[in-house]
Amino acid sequence: MKRLLCAALALVLVISLSACNTSSLEEYKKASEKTDQITRGKVSGEFSTVTEFNTNNMTAEEIKELNYYKDMKGSFNVSYDEEAGKSIFKNYLNMGGLGFDFEVFINGKEMFMKLPVVGKYMKLDEIESNINVEESEEIISEETIDLITKKWISLMNEDDVFKGKDIVLTTPDGEVKTTEYAIKLNDQQIKTLFREITDILARDEKLKSFYGEYIKKNSEGSDIKSFEDILADLKTGVDNYNIESFVYTAYVDIDGYIVNETIEVSAKVIDSEEKGLKSFSYSLDLNNFDINKEQVFDFPVLTNDNTLSVDEMDESMPDMMKDLFNNED
Repeated sequence: MKRLLCAALALVLVISLSACNTSSLEEYKKASEKTDQITRGKVSGEFSTVTEFNTNNMTAEEIKELNYYKDMKGSFNVSYDEEAGKSIFKNYLNMGGLGFDFEVFINGKEMFMKLPVVGKYMKLDEIESNINVEESEEIISEETIDLITKKWISLMNEDDVFKGKDIVLTTPDGEVKTTEYAIKLNDQQIKTLFREITDILARDEKLKSFYGEYIKKNSEGSDIKSFEDILADLKTGVDNYNIESFVYTAYVDIDGYIVNETIEVSAKVIDSEEKGLKSFSYSLDLNNFDINKEQVFDFPVLTNDNTLSVDEMDESMPDMMKDLFNNED
């Protein structure tokens, strides 16, 4: 009996040590990679931003425009099937107390949007007539997205990923058993990631071409910054901020998919004496569900009566909406 007890205790010890050696970072990486491979399903989420501005020496008109962005919140629900090339985005956005819904439909090469307030549709290819988008309709290449994802994963160290307790979440799919992974990154890590992302974007010819065509069609002035100059400003500008906190939490189900993600980040401008941004905070709560299940898409039928041209949109949209959608500053 003693030998049997000792053997049992030894087995428990071996199992415990093996569990301790399991890498939380590697477990999260596997879940992230598996989740990225989902080709159809649904995503829903809620987000909010709170921004503080230094309005000293600003005009009343400038302050009015900033108030739209002071407190923003919204939600979205997306159904998608990447292989079929179909997606429906249902969105709600509230900016400074002004709330509106809008929907975007993608059915193969056909793309259109249900405009807020107006309640009619606009074909996005009419907008594309002012911007030379290639047939693939990619503004940012898939290679760039993959590189950014890899940078995010490679940025983390073992000590940055904390494996928490098992939690039963209430999701759109019902009660789901999950394991919690919390990632906390510091100021320098976030700045390093931001700089490396700008380097990746600078090499993206699709994005560069899109920016060049947009400027050519929509700018009359000659003092417009080049694509390279804008990214260079972004890369150096991050040093003007102090990232006070960054916490990302992922909940992984028993199948190895991330079914819920939350992000909370806050930052302050180091020198906030000048007019402009002083601080901001951002939060996001994201759900993945209906994973790899067949999706049903109910696309509206476009007619002359329910469709607006770009010019008609400008005439029909209320002034407050024009301030938001047509503001080029």
